[in-house]
Amino acid sequence: MLAVATSFFARTAISQSYIIGGPSQSSRPSTPGTASGSGASLTAPTPFTPSFPVGLWKVQSAQHKVTSKRVSIWTFDKRGADMERLGPAAKERTIEVLKSEASALGRLRHPSILEMVEPLEETRNELIFATEPVLSSLDLSIPGSGRQASLVELDEVEIQKGILQICKGLSFLHSSAQLIHSNICPESVVINGAGDWKISGLGLTIPLLASNGAPTRWEFPTFDGRVPSYIQRSFDYMAPEYALDEQLLTASDMYSLGCLIYVVHSKGSPPFNTHGSLAGLRENAGKPLPGIGGMDSDLQGLLRSLITRHATTRPTPATLPSHPFFSSLPISTLNFLDRSNFTSKTREEKISFMKGLTGVLSKFSSGLQTRKILPSLLEEMKDTHLLPYILPNVFSISTALSPAQFASMVLPSLKPLFTIKEPPQNMLTLLDNLTMLQNKTDKLVFREHVLPLVYNALESEHAMVQERALKAVPDLCDSIDYAEVQGVLFPRVALVFTKTRILTVKIATLVTFLSMVKTLDQTSLTQKLVPLLSKIRTKEPAVMMATLAVQEAMGFKVDREAVATLVLPQLWSMSMGPLLNVQQFQRFMGVIKKLGERVEKEHDQFLRDSQRLEDRSSTGTTIGGNGVSSTTNVDFENLVGRGNDATVKADTAVDTHIPWEDDVWGTIFSEDAKKSSPALQTSHIPRLSAPLSPVPSNRPLAHTRRLSISSVSTPTAVSQPGLTSRSQTTTSQFASAPIPPKKPNYEISWSPPTTPSAPPPPNIQPILHPPRLQAVAPASTTPAFLPPPLMGDLLVPSKLTQTTWGNTTKKVSKDTWSDFDPLL
Repeated sequence: MLAVATSFFARTAISQSYIIGGPSQSSRPSTPGTASGSGASLTAPTPFTPSFPVGLWKVQSAQHKVTSKRVSIWTFDKRGADMERLGPAAKERTIEVLKSEASALGRLRHPSILEMVEPLEETRNELIFATEPVLSSLDLSIPGSGRQASLVELDEVEIQKGILQICKGLSFLHSSAQLIHSNICPESVVINGAGDWKISGLGLTIPLLASNGAPTRWEFPTFDGRVPSYIQRSFDYMAPEYALDEQLLTASDMYSLGCLIYVVHSKGSPPFNTHGSLAGLRENAGKPLPGIGGMDSDLQGLLRSLITRHATTRPTPATLPSHPFFSSLPISTLNFLDRSNFTSKTREEKISFMKGLTGVLSKFSSGLQTRKILPSLLEEMKDTHLLPYILPNVFSISTALSPAQFASMVLPSLKPLFTIKEPPQNMLTLLDNLTMLQNKTDKLVFREHVLPLVYNALESEHAMVQERALKAVPDLCDSIDYAEVQGVLFPRVALVFTKTRILTVKIATLVTFLSMVKTLDQTSLTQKLVPLLSKIRTKEPAVMMATLAVQEAMGFKVDREAVATLVLPQLWSMSMGPLLNVQQFQRFMGVIKKLGERVEKEHDQFLRDSQRLEDRSSTGTTIGGNGVSSTTNVDFENLVGRGNDATVKADTAVDTHIPWEDDVWGTIFSEDAKKSSPALQTSHIPRLSAPLSPVPSNRPLAHTRRLSISSVSTPTAVSQPGLTSRSQTTTSQFASAPIPPKKPNYEISWSPPTTPSAPPPPNIQPILHPPRLQAVAPASTTPAFLPPPLMGDLLVPSKLTQTTWGNTTKKVSKDTWSDFDPLL
C-alpha cells in the first residue's frame, strides 16, 4: 500500500500527460523522420528519436496524449549513481544549479534560446521539465569526435549557421536580459528538430546588475573535481580577464564562443588544456593560438580575433556576422531566408530569391535542406503568387525524403494545390513532378488527392497544361487500376480530343490513345475508340500519321471483323489524303497490307474450321463387320423404340440370353429383329438329304440390303428335321472331291427334296414379308450350307441343329458363317 501511494505521489503532470520514450530502441531509425517501412501512411506517427544525455540531464522524445504535440522531456534522477557518490553539500549544490537552469529557460524567450514547453516539476525522485524537440547536443555532434553517434551530421555551412544563431542568443542575453552566460561550451548548446543551434546550460549565468541596480560582485572561480563538471565553469573555455583581471564582461562569452568554434573544427580538442587548474589558465593566457591543419584563412582570422587576451579587441555578437568567414553564398542565402528578414522583403525580391535558390540548393547538406530550408519554403506557400517559384525548390528537396517524411512534411501543404487551376504555372510544376508524387505517396492517397490534379489539368483552358497532363497519362495507365483508366481517365481524354481545336493538343491526345491501347479491352476499342477516330476531319499529315499509329496498334488487338469493317475502311479513306507525301502514303499502304493479311489468314482459317465442323456434323460413320467405314441411315421409329421403352442401340447388338454357340450370326441382327420374329428364335433349318450349293436364278432379289455368303471349304452338312441323309458312299464322294468355292449367288430359290418321306420345310414368317425364295440342290454339287430365308431386307437364319454326316455328330460353330458379310 505504501509503495502504491509513493508511486502515485511520485507521478508528475508531465508523465501523466505525455507518452515518454515511444517505441523500443530497436524500431527507431538511424535518422530523424525516417519510417521503418516505405508504405507509411499520413496518419502514421513519425518515430521517436533515441534518448541522449546533456550533462546530467536525460533527454527523451515524448508526445502529448491529447494534442499529439512532440516535445523533449528532460529528467534528472536524484537517486542515480552519479548522485550516490556525492556528499550532502555537493548534492544540494548540483540540484540547485539544475533548478536554476530550468528556471532560466522558463523566463527567457528567444529563437536562439531553448524553448521550454512544460515548467519544471520536482518529485522525491526526480526533476523533470519539457522543451521543444531536441535532436542532440553540440558535444555529441562534433564531426570526427568519436563520441556517441548523433542524428545530426554537421558540415561547414551548418556550423556557420549555428555560430550566427548563438551570436543572436548572446546578443539577447547581453543586451535584453543583462546576463553573462559564463559557461558557453559544446554541452551548453543543443540542436533542435529544425537543425537550429539553441543556447541552454543557463544554471551558471551571472547578472550584470544586482537586485539593487549596482554591478554584480565578482566571484573567484573554482573547480572541484568531486563535483560534476556540468555544474561548474570549465577553465578550458573561461576568458582570462575573468580569472586574472577579476572583471565581469560580456566579452568573456565571445572568448568562450571562439573556443567552441575551435573545438568544432578540431574534432573536439580545445585550444588550451588547463586540466581544471587556474595556474594552467594563467600560463596559457599569453600563448599564441595553435593552428589547425587545413584551416581556412578566414577561420583563422576569426579565431584570433575571439581567442585573445584583450577583451576590448574581440568582436561583439552584433558585429561578428559581418566577418568574412560568414560571407559565403549559402550563409547569405540562409540569412535572407530567415523569417525575421524574409517577411520584410518585397514580392519581387522574394520571386528573385526563389528563382536563384534552385541553383544554390546543391551547396547545402540534405539534412540542412530538410530541417532548415524546407520548413521555411512550406511556410511561404501561403502566398499563391509565389507558388510557381517555391514549388520547384520544394520538389528538389523532396527527392531526398523518404515516403514517410514526404507524407508528413510536404504532402499536407500540397493537397490544397491539387484542386486549384490558377495560376496555370502551379499545375505545370505539379504535373512535371507527378512521377515523384506517385512514388512518394501511398496508392490510395495518390488516387484520392493527386489524381484530381490530372483531371483538372485535362479540363484546363490552357493548351500547355493539357499537353503536360496528356504526357503524364501513359505512366498513369501502367500504375493505376484498370477501372480507373477505362471509367474515368479515358472518357476525359476523349473529351479533350473532341473539343480541342489546337493541333498540338490533338496530336498529344492521339499519342495518349496509342499508349492506352494496350490497357483498354477489345470492347472499349471497338465501341469507343474506333468511332472516335472516325470523326477526324482534318487532313493534316501529323494528325493522320498519329491516327495511323493508333489504328495499327488496335488492328492487332481487336478481332478480324472489326479490322475488316471498321479499321481498314478508315485507313483506306485517310490514305487518300491530298497532303500526304510518298513516304507517308507508303506507310499507310504497309499498315493496310499487314492488317489485310491478318484478316485474310484468320478468316480463311475460320472458314476451313467451319467447313470441317459442318462435314463432321452432317456425316455419321460406323464400322461394318469387315472393318470398312460406311454411312447408315437410322430409322426414326426404331431409334425412338416405336413408342415403347426399348433402348435403341447403334446397328446391332448381341442377345446376351442366347448362348454363344447358338448365336451363329454374331452381332449382325438387332434385338428388335429377334423380338419381332419369335419363330426365328425357335425354328430350325430343314435337314437336307444331300449337300446343296446355291443355284443361280434368273429372278432378281427384291431388297435394298444384301448379305454375302462365302462358300465353306470344310465339307459339312446341315441336319434338319424331316430330311434323311444320303448314303455313306455319297458322303465320302462329296468329302473326297471338294469343289473350289464359287462366287456366292443370293438370287436362289428353295425346292423341297424329292424324297417322299421328307416333310415340307417349316413355315418361317419373315420380318418384313419378303418374297419367299427356294433353293435347288442338285446331286452333283458340293455340299454347302443352306442359306437362310430372307426376312425383310436381310437373310436371317433360323436356329441350326447339329448336322450328322454318317455316324459323326458335329456342332456347327460360329466360324462356319465367318464369310457371311453384309453388302453395301
